[in-house]
Amino acid sequence: MKTILITGINGFLGSNLAKLFKPDYNIVGLEISTKNLIRLQGETFPVYEANDAGLDKLFAEQKIDSIIYAATLYGRNGESKQQLLQANLLAPLNLLEKAIENKVEYFINTDTVLDRYTSIYSLTKKQFTDWLKHRQNEIKIVNMPLEHFYGPECPDTNFISLMAKRLLANEPEIALTKGEPQRNFVYFTDLIEAYKLVVNKLEGLQGNFNEFEVSTTELISIRELMLTLKTLTGSSTTLNFGAIPYRPNELMKSEVDNSAMIALGWKPKVNITEGLKLTVEKMK
Repeated sequence: MKTILITGINGFLGSNLAKLFKPDYNIVGLEISTKNLIRLQGETFPVYEANDAGLDKLFAEQKIDSIIYAATLYGRNGESKQQLLQANLLAPLNLLEKAIENKVEYFINTDTVLDRYTSIYSLTKKQFTDWLKHRQNEIKIVNMPLEHFYGPECPDTNFISLMAKRLLANEPEIALTKGEPQRNFVYFTDLIEAYKLVVNKLEGLQGNFNEFEVSTTELISIRELMLTLKTLTGSSTTLNFGAIPYRPNELMKSEVDNSAMIALGWKPKVNITEGLKLTVEKMK
């Protein structure tokens, strides 16, 4: 049985991936801290700390075949530029180096569809992708740029989860931009299935660098999204559209291209209306 190392295994994405692959693979985890692994209760996955000593111990004790890099720092809680650089570029670079040294065959990276100059977060993610392209002759790379994903139990760093929580709390007002940008949202079960398909098809991929954008073709404006959430939650909150200016380099319309993912056999099953209903119902 082959072994997959999942970084950010105690996060929403990482923990769901670990449970998905558990029947068919040995699962090893990597986390900033091995304390309070709340999403892994009842599981027995070995989890190592993401520092030099932890990585040395991990590769001394485990034969890793593939890595899924699911850890990320969005910078939505006031983190500094240095913290974002460390989390999204330097830490994965360190792991990439260890992976190459220890002859790991595949490195599956969780990327973003955002333009590199949209935010510090997107810049650090794209800088790491540049490094993956540079090192592709030393390890096989699968890069997976994700659109916004959502679903029940997503943390408050997730836009939809945070907005639904605030609406359910009937906050007096939520300050928003005009809400004109059109975005693409992927329900978490469809996202997890995309990773499963990619992992199961690894050995048939051609070349050393493959990219699969995980997105649907369904666009919704932020304004329409927020109005839908307000209706579903029955909230009395006032949505103050236009109270916040757009970010510099704000993406006004997601330009999606999931053709490679579709060609692999993936088909999203949950549309945005159904997904929002499922999310709100489980949050009530």
